[in-house]
Amino acid sequence: MQKILIRAPKNVATRLEEKLRHKFDVGTEFIDVQSVCEISARLKNKWVIICRFASDEEFKNILTMFDVNYEIKRH
Repeated sequence: MQKILIRAPKNVATRLEEKLRHKFDVGTEFIDVQSVCEISARLKNKWVIICRFASDEEFKNILTMFDVNYEIKRH
């Protein structure tokens, strides 16, 4: 199972983990609300940032960014 790491405030990270845990081995790191959030994936034995977003970004937009960028960077 592909490993991903979510760095976001607790409320955002928890929602993302619940949504993505069925496809990925999810790790979370809770950060300050004012920091830039990101989702990284382990691709070819190194961590690659898949997407960065603000903590107040729409949840649907975060998932769309992640899906599109993951497919691009995976190949």
